[in-house]
Amino acid sequence: MTPRERYLMTMNHQRPDRIPAVYAARAEVDRAMMAHYGVHTLAEVHKILGTDGVAGVGVAIRFPEWEKKPKHAKPGDWPGGGQDFFWHDQRTFEDRWGTIQRIGRDEKYVEWIAGPLQDLDDPDDYPFPTADELVDDPNLPARVQAYKDQGLFVSSGVTQPYKQAWLLRGMEQFLMDYLINPDFVNNLYDKIYGLWTEIGRRVVSAGVDMFCVGGDIAMQDRILMGADTWRRYDKPRLAAMFSELRAINPDLHLYIHSDGDLKEIMDDLIEVGFDVIDPIQPECMDPMEVKQRWGDKITLHGCGSLQQVLPFGSTEDVRDHVIELIEKCGYNGGLVLRVSNAIGFDVPVKNVVTFFETARDYRFE
Repeated sequence: MTPRERYLMTMNHQRPDRIPAVYAARAEVDRAMMAHYGVHTLAEVHKILGTDGVAGVGVAIRFPEWEKKPKHAKPGDWPGGGQDFFWHDQRTFEDRWGTIQRIGRDEKYVEWIAGPLQDLDDPDDYPFPTADELVDDPNLPARVQAYKDQGLFVSSGVTQPYKQAWLLRGMEQFLMDYLINPDFVNNLYDKIYGLWTEIGRRVVSAGVDMFCVGGDIAMQDRILMGADTWRRYDKPRLAAMFSELRAINPDLHLYIHSDGDLKEIMDDLIEVGFDVIDPIQPECMDPMEVKQRWGDKITLHGCGSLQQVLPFGSTEDVRDHVIELIEKCGYNGGLVLRVSNAIGFDVPVKNVVTFFETARDYRFE
């Protein structure tokens, strides 16, 4: 069975030959995994683990002012290492949107410093890109088809609009805007959702299997901006966008990534069209409860414990964790296993190996 066939069966709630699994880790873990298996590329690790089955495509956005700025890459394992940025100093960099971030002193993580909208009274004063800045790729449909011909499942996606907004505005300020400056929120969201919808039209017309919206809207125990606020601002816009995309391809799968507890809006997410929910963070949402309540409508994507089992458990704990997830959440399809976020450098390699080898080798009797 090809990876593509496996994913499609799973998402259509049929049991495939084995549960598909997705590997995503920090660079330190990637190197450790290559060393463990005695190989020289991450592709070889994917092949050993059977996790290399998804191809991603996208639509580029032009930022004319960004193109004029001098840029260079700073190597390292920090998020963004090796990518080109405009540097304010040795640790502070600016991306193409004008968001400024700083690398931590240990060069492991980055923190938000400033955004181009933080002091503006009107989003119209920021040159937000429009469809005119999208780079048309006439070869995109051919590339998508080539991936499918190779037996791969093909996805594309955009940043969660809330995340894009707070990166531009600042998280605290944007959360306050919901309450005291709704015109600002509506104006900015109209710009973001408008551009994201056009990107969606292009990739869905090119034939992708799944369209993804990624970025956290929840904390460990609740929705960040409040469920009612999310329903007021995001839900109708998501519904309108997905209606257009599914008019192009009624079989399109729609995926949302958000850490945290989404239970309060799970019915709303399903109502607007999401049928793949990631990562079902088990410290916040019990995957078995999610399967029982909503498993006939969604695919659970993730479920691996990154806060407890993988960093602190034994290999036996990890093996039992994976088997329980498969048997209780994947018995009729509807499960793609992955660790609930990028695997961190604090996770023992033996536990990473055990997680994915157990998923690879498990077969229903």
